[in-house]
Amino acid sequence: MNKTQARYPAELHESSVRMVFDTRTPEESLKAVCLRVAPLVNVRFATLYGWCKQATPTTEVSSRKAVTVSELESEVRSLRKELRETKRANEILKAAASFFGAEIDRQSQR
Repeated sequence: MNKTQARYPAELHESSVRMVFDTRTPEESLKAVCLRVAPLVNVRFATLYGWCKQATPTTEVSSRKAVTVSELESEVRSLRKELRETKRANEILKAAASFFGAEIDRQSQR
């Protein structure tokens, strides 16, 4: 077996680290959380602790921004508008590709 070969699947690695950072409270140490989570995910404490030390959490509990429902609703509205515009542009591009593809076909048949 190659030393660099992973003993744990990447999905387990990622989900375990995510679980540690999601369940960690500001007053809890990284070691304490790893000790609590390691048996739940069937990974040795030292392995999980090493993974977590290498990882940088995307959002820690202490830095999470409180978001109101109205902010989320406005974000959903803007994302839906952006999606509509993107779909419309995609349809225009499909039509243009079809038109120019047919034009090239006609020229090659001459």
